[in-house]
Amino acid sequence: MDIPTQREYIAPSASGLGTDGDGATVAGNKGSSGEDGARGGRSGAGWSNYPLYLSRSIVSRTGDKPGMARIILSFLWTLIIAGMTACGSEPSNPTRDTVMVPMRDGTGLATDLYFPGSGSPPYPLVLIRTPYNKEWMPGYGQYYAQAGFAVALQDVRGRWASEGEWVPFVHEAEDGYDAIEWLASQEWCTGKVGMVGGSYSGTAQFAAAILKPPHLVTIVPNVAAAMPDANIPRDGGVLALGWALRWADIIETARTGHDLQAKVQHSIQADWTGPLSGLPVIDLDRTIVGREVSYFRDWVTHEPGDDYWDSVEFLEGLEQVDIPVFLQSGWFDPGTRGTRLAFEHLIRGGNRHVRMILGPWAHGDRGRRDLNGIDMGAEAERDLMSEYRKWLEFFLMTDAHDVADEPGVELYVMGRNRWISGPEYPPAAVQIRPLFLAGAPGSEAPGKLAWHRPTLADAADVFTYDPSKPTPSFHAAIKRGALDEYRARVDAGNDVLIYESSPVDEPFDVVGPIKMKLHASSSAKDTDFTVTLYGLTPKGEARVLGLTFGILRARYRDSLTRPSLMDPGTVYPFT
Repeated sequence: MDIPTQREYIAPSASGLGTDGDGATVAGNKGSSGEDGARGGRSGAGWSNYPLYLSRSIVSRTGDKPGMARIILSFLWTLIIAGMTACGSEPSNPTRDTVMVPMRDGTGLATDLYFPGSGSPPYPLVLIRTPYNKEWMPGYGQYYAQAGFAVALQDVRGRWASEGEWVPFVHEAEDGYDAIEWLASQEWCTGKVGMVGGSYSGTAQFAAAILKPPHLVTIVPNVAAAMPDANIPRDGGVLALGWALRWADIIETARTGHDLQAKVQHSIQADWTGPLSGLPVIDLDRTIVGREVSYFRDWVTHEPGDDYWDSVEFLEGLEQVDIPVFLQSGWFDPGTRGTRLAFEHLIRGGNRHVRMILGPWAHGDRGRRDLNGIDMGAEAERDLMSEYRKWLEFFLMTDAHDVADEPGVELYVMGRNRWISGPEYPPAAVQIRPLFLAGAPGSEAPGKLAWHRPTLADAADVFTYDPSKPTPSFHAAIKRGALDEYRARVDAGNDVLIYESSPVDEPFDVVGPIKMKLHASSSAKDTDFTVTLYGLTPKGEARVLGLTFGILRARYRDSLTRPSLMDPGTVYPFT
């Protein structure tokens, strides 16, 4: 397993979680998840001669102490709600107007305009496009208007006061382009437009920027997922079933801000094992949402590589984006991989104007140091809204054409509770360290994670996976505070292999992406392989390292666009 490390700091962690080197261990496990109906069977992994590369993601298969579960639950809840509602700005005197912005097909998108209470036009414009109801977000309009911007809060196509048909993500590129150009042409606008916003609003910024609207100067997407195969709605070729249905339920049935908050809380705290176990999968929208949801059914039926996804595939397109981009996410944000992938593609395309901040936060735009009573350190407290505003001021209110004097990349090392920074990600000083799976896991003891290549050749460990009894999600257990229940289920099952390192007696950091390389066979023609990485304290308590999990459907091992079933019993490489 290759772990990028940097010795100046402390921390065995997949995403920057620190430890002081007092004998903590690193553990990982491997299993299969049948969340959307993968085929089962006996699977074997030939581990001894192959390095396990700790990866960008990792799906959870081990427990954590209840206290940490409660911490993360509260943290996710606080930041999600904060990011969707208002900025908490104090009352001010910006003026507000509402217009219908015309799209190229004649559809009108409802847009609330906020103007500074002082000064005179024209003003540079900040645009926020949302599916969550612009009426719930006046704080954002007031905040940026107080700073001297005109602000446009816009309901996306088919949502709330806007016209047209609601199909998530599909129209955001052309609609974003049209909105930018129409607003920039108004007499009260200087012609300089910046976009800001998180989650769906961040993805909408990527979509619009790829089309290169002439008046779009900069974007500030935060906690934005990668589409459509690396985060949502599919991950490693597997439908993110839990996310898809919970999000559809929130977006389709929440009619007020209070409803939205209640729905989000329920989506985090409820046990979804039963509701998600029904078959056929395509009818689960009737169970969860109460009716058929057309786009959910599209996500189920359209496999990776299908032309359906062309309009929402933005990662490759980001290589053509050359305007300044400010990315922000957190180690506990489901969109953190999307943020890092966006950074990778922007840099690959030669964009010199990219900034990225990854902190000890979840899904939102608040940089808080407190995780429900656990202090993540004074340096974790950051006024992200102020940083977004300063970035927008720099590019929209001056004649600047280069990035402000800020580090290109800032990463928070949890445990050590300090930032490291530099011009690139992963940091140039990292060393790649492999960890190997060695020693067969037994009923009484886990297998071994070794820092040196094992000498035993052709060894294989075996587990049995039954898709009618899917392995539970570690991430879901964290969110609803059910890790004891989860751990009991995993310890009693034969569908998971667990590997554990010896105590780590020398401090080090894990600050780069983590990748796993697996060689495995199966008795089935197709199955899903999932991996989780986590830490252990000297007392044997699991220590969450961020969202360090990943999944891959076997047929997509070589390509997401050219699936290939396995020959039972044949060993294949998976990354």
